Amino acid sequence: MDAWETLVATALVGTGRQTPTAPSGEAAVTALVDQLDWHQPEQALLGAAGAIALHRQIGQFPLQPDWPIVEPCTLDDLPVVKTAIARHLDTAMNTYPEVLPELLSLIAQAGQRLPERQLPRLLQMGQQTSALRPYVAAVGGQRGQWLAAQQTDWSYARVGGAHGFSLDSPQCQDLWANGRRSERILLLQRWREAAPAAARAALEAVWTTEFAKNREAFINGLETNLTMADEPFLEAALSDRAKGVRQATANLLAKLPESRLGQRMAERVQLLVQLKGKGKRLTIEVTLPAACEPAWEHDGVNTKARSDQGQRGWWLEQILAATPLDIWGDPIAAIRALTGHPWQAILSSGWEVAALYQQRTDWAAAFLDTLESQILDDALIGQLLALLPLPQQKQWLQARLPSRPNEEDVIRWLLLVVRSSQPWDLAFSKRVLKQLTVAAKNSSRQAIGLAYETRNLRLTLHPDLAPAVAIALEDVTNDANSPRHWESSLLDLLKYLSFRHEMYRAFPASE
Repeated sequence: MDAWETLVATALVGTGRQTPTAPSGEAAVTALVDQLDWHQPEQALLGAAGAIALHRQIGQFPLQPDWPIVEPCTLDDLPVVKTAIARHLDTAMNTYPEVLPELLSLIAQAGQRLPERQLPRLLQMGQQTSALRPYVAAVGGQRGQWLAAQQTDWSYARVGGAHGFSLDSPQCQDLWANGRRSERILLLQRWREAAPAAARAALEAVWTTEFAKNREAFINGLETNLTMADEPFLEAALSDRAKGVRQATANLLAKLPESRLGQRMAERVQLLVQLKGKGKRLTIEVTLPAACEPAWEHDGVNTKARSDQGQRGWWLEQILAATPLDIWGDPIAAIRALTGHPWQAILSSGWEVAALYQQRTDWAAAFLDTLESQILDDALIGQLLALLPLPQQKQWLQARLPSRPNEEDVIRWLLLVVRSSQPWDLAFSKRVLKQLTVAAKNSSRQAIGLAYETRNLRLTLHPDLAPAVAIALEDVTNDANSPRHWESSLLDLLKYLSFRHEMYRAFPASE
């Protein structure tokens, strides 16, 4: 019986029936309890119990778990951002998270990295928002990659921001062979940016062993630096057993007008759509397909129509979208021939998608100049507008700038600017603000909807516009006829532009 059990037994019997004596045990405890006055048994018993209990709590050897040894992080060769930039990062994370991609891009361009204290939170934000991951990974530095190796949810950042991956790189081999899907997708994107052929070769080597979801994600990753060199692999992937993979592959091949799929679509469409005549006498004859042939399905034509149109028209629209636009000749003449055509909706939709697939600036400009008033989808107008070089976009928008403060024209023009989602210079931003001020003094339902849409301008208007926005806000606030909801919209715009203005000032290039 050890010392503790002896004391407990004595306490249970009672000191009146059994006289306690100093327990023996380890030398340190024995030396301590021997100093107690055992002529006062109750006090000595309690004192000994306290001493032994305390000794049992602290007098133990620590556990020796079999934890793996973690290699220390490699020292970073990139400089950490300045204190002012780190403060802006804190503010962006807490208040302006939409600005983070822009701010992280500026850090990457400056050749700097994130401070260690901010890495965990930014890595977690990237884990929650996939669109943010490439930006975080690009500026995490060695510490960011080291942390990502310790935390599974942050593994996307193991890819890092460096280019020049090769099949011989141990890091690349490990990530590609053992990484999670998210980091392998990001790796494939980086690979395609640096060495498209090597990335495709790595994908081909593992293609047959990948799950369908992986194959679909990797196929979409080939869009980066997509060329005809990828066509043989994509043509073979058209026969994949997974429908999602086949559809993703067909969409990529539609972006390669010279592909075999494009040529097959051209042969099909020429039996259904014929352009006759020239110039202003050009006419279009359309024959809707009688059935969707199995070969069409193989090339990505979806047999099930959308709810707002018939099947036959839907089949033709998809074939048009994947057909090389060059077979139609002059885009302006072809689009003009659409006006009033019985099948205008189908033909224009197919050609518009084809213009987006094939990145055809000439067709985008022709649509915007000829049929812009008939395109009901503002998002589509924004996509077509985005195909144009930025100076041409500005020129197109400025040509449609309302000459008089007509409410309907002002709102439509501002919506076009919002949909284009491009970064504007200061001069053009001032024109936008002038029209916003006109709209802010209107109480119509359209103007109320536009007030919400202005949220998209927070990241596209030039940050140096902030002082002018402050003046406009004061003007609108003092106008008793201005709807109150515009005050909050302009105030929100002012906050974002002011923050972005201070953010740019923190970088040497903008000082």
